[in-house]
Parts: sequence; C-alpha cells; structure tokens
Amino acid sequence: MSKYCQSCAMPLKKVEDRGTEKNRQRSTKYCKYCYQDGEFVQKDFTVEDMKELVKEKMMEMGFPKFLASLYVRKIHRLERWK
Repeated sequence: MSKYCQSCAMPLKKVEDRGTEKNRQRSTKYCKYCYQDGEFVQKDFTVEDMKELVKEKMMEMGFPKFLASLYVRKIHRLERWK
C-alpha cells in the first residue's frame, strides 16, 4: 500500500483518504480526490495540470508558495505519470 497518492502525492494516513475501486474497495494507490469508482476524477489532466492544482490547494490551506512549489516538484515521478 502506498503512503502517498500516486497521482497527487497527498499523504494517505487514514482509510477514508483513499479512493475507491469499481468493487467499492479502497484503493491501495490513490486518494479520494483523484480516484473514484476505479477511474481518475481528472481524466484529461496532464502532470502539469496536477502540479498546478496541488500548488493552489496547498496555498489555500496556508502553505507558503515556495513550500508548495517544492512539494510539487516530484509529482512527475509518481506512478500515474510514468
């Protein structure tokens, strides 16, 4: 099981943070914001779209822009984007 979403890098600390497969079981790789019912929520996203979304969400949560920028630098290495 992944400790971080393999699409957006969100920490998967709780079972409730995980997305769902078609059979309603919790995903072992993806968060509830990226993956529902066995499909990606943002189907047409590019890795750059995801980086921008994550950076925006982090800044909304109060993270400084420079920290949000550092956090998203490795998103392209996650399983979804390989």
